[in-house]
Amino acid sequence: MDTLAIARDLRGADLTQQQAEAIASAIGRSGVENSATKGDLEQLRISLKSEIDGLRTSTKGDLEGLRAQLLTWFIATQVAVGALIVALVKL
Repeated sequence: MDTLAIARDLRGADLTQQQAEAIASAIGRSGVENSATKGDLEQLRISLKSEIDGLRTSTKGDLEGLRAQLLTWFIATQVAVGALIVALVKL
């Protein structure tokens, strides 16, 4: 952020040099204090990647468990239907 240019613009708006410099300095500090650095963004990227990988692993395990339950239910249902057909044929 070019605080010198900001101060010049404020001087051009008929502020005193002291007022212009104070305002430009405050704007400059605000921009720097509230800005993310490349390091901040890299840490965030690593953190998000780790969380996404954890979710993928967790979801994969949940899906495998659900698949096993559905397969068990399907086989049990087929056995029950087969037993019902055999019982009806014997009648």
